[in-house]
Amino acid sequence: MKNRIITIVIFAVAILACCLAVAFSFFSFDADKKTDYIQTQEVRAQSPQLVADLEAATVETLPSVIEKYQKENQERSTNLKSVQMEKDILYTYLQDLKNLDENSFEAYKANFPQRSAALFAKSENKQKYVDGFNGVNSYKDLEGYVEKVNEDYSAIKQQYLVERNYIKSSNALLAKAKGISDNPSASKKASDWEAYQTDLKSFGKSASLQNFFIVLTYILGIGAAALMVFFLVMNMVANFKSSYKILVALLLLIVAFFIGYAVGTPTLSPSAIKAGMTGSGYKMVNAAVFTVYVCLFGAILSIIVSLIMNAVKNKN
Repeated sequence: MKNRIITIVIFAVAILACCLAVAFSFFSFDADKKTDYIQTQEVRAQSPQLVADLEAATVETLPSVIEKYQKENQERSTNLKSVQMEKDILYTYLQDLKNLDENSFEAYKANFPQRSAALFAKSENKQKYVDGFNGVNSYKDLEGYVEKVNEDYSAIKQQYLVERNYIKSSNALLAKAKGISDNPSASKKASDWEAYQTDLKSFGKSASLQNFFIVLTYILGIGAAALMVFFLVMNMVANFKSSYKILVALLLLIVAFFIGYAVGTPTLSPSAIKAGMTGSGYKMVNAAVFTVYVCLFGAILSIIVSLIMNAVKNKN
């Protein structure tokens, strides 16, 4: 009786997950506008005011809105060049460090004053990296220092990619708005602008709907994990001698989590950027979602296997 209850509960969770996936597929937006949607959400994540100004603009006020944000993007592009330079300098420095071995370390260290003067000539963090390497006394200490430099490089690379994508996406939005604004036909301009504003607002609703489904998925995943732990503990208490099976199941879950973390991308999505997540934090979310998927598919598979085995036993 207890096993039947467990099977019913797991089956109910799996059915709910399937219903959630089907429902989400019906709420998708026009595939032809996917690029516009992604660009709008990237802009909304970093500069919601830009999207809000476009949504509120009239045909008469549109040129001033476009001019304002085009000027802002020019300034951001100028600042991005300095970030790119710092990123490229750090990349070159990392390659220097990674190419060192026990034989070349001492020679590189002896020549470091000249190398650092040339390498960090335009870097804003020259002294930080000079002092950092000077604190590495032997090749054995180099690995830990390289990890720190690599973390700095990953952070600045992420900052560069986020800002570059924003500028690219916001320029695309402004270019589309300018194309509508420059239309010589007043009636065509008005109708096109109204249609574009409708799209912008619908993109916001679609994003809210996706967030809603994501929250439901998290709730479902947490609920499934809680039920699984609950039944595992119950089974462990009732059948302590067979608890090794439970430990194996927990080990598999840990393995699934680490696989999810390893294959997860550190590149932040618009919603992750808006939430202020880091690359490592985003990989943790990817690992958690991957583990939830493994649990759900495992539950469905166990139900199918159980049904087949029961059918075979009943037939015999």
